[in-house]
Amino acid sequence: MPLLFTYTKPHLGVWKIEESSDELLSMLCQTPAYLPFLQKIKTEKRRREWLATRVLLKELMGQELLIAYHDDGAPYLPDSPLSLSISHTDGYAALLLQEQPAAGIDIEYRSDRVVKIRNRFMSAEEDASIDADHEAEHLLVYWCAKEALFKMIRQQDVDFIDHLHIVPFAYAASGQISATETRSGAAGSYTLNYEVHPDFILVYSISTLY
Repeated sequence: MPLLFTYTKPHLGVWKIEESSDELLSMLCQTPAYLPFLQKIKTEKRRREWLATRVLLKELMGQELLIAYHDDGAPYLPDSPLSLSISHTDGYAALLLQEQPAAGIDIEYRSDRVVKIRNRFMSAEEDASIDADHEAEHLLVYWCAKEALFKMIRQQDVDFIDHLHIVPFAYAASGQISATETRSGAAGSYTLNYEVHPDFILVYSISTLY
């Protein structure tokens, strides 16, 4: 089974997607409930990601739960009070459940492409902190952190430079970082965990309720 790892606080898991969509569907019981959604998904890759998320949720919760979506596209669990966040990247699905009003997770495949787009999401202060020996990985942590924060605040017209702010930090293979947002008017502050894995970068919010 390609379940890479899970944590219980928070409820977090990463699934390496090696199965076909048919194989993933066979791991689930509520097939009739999924078919209308699957029929709308055009590509096999997207179907595999969609189903892997449901299989991973079942693994984390010990039971099969249906995922619904708010009007803005944010996922939630109608049958659970836990906040839910989902992320996909090439060949992986990640899922986070937390006992707080919002959860945020992002997983990104390791690639140098982020170096070319850094001016789209990095402030001058953030960019000055980048470790030249781990440039792509360090930038990806910033990117994932802002993606996770974006999911948490659920605001429209968010500028990743002007509205999402990461306190500059020294690069390491894992750690915690502090973040703030100035888009919602609440001026929220957050703490995020990050992990650098051989194939991907993972960033996820830390619940303030534990």
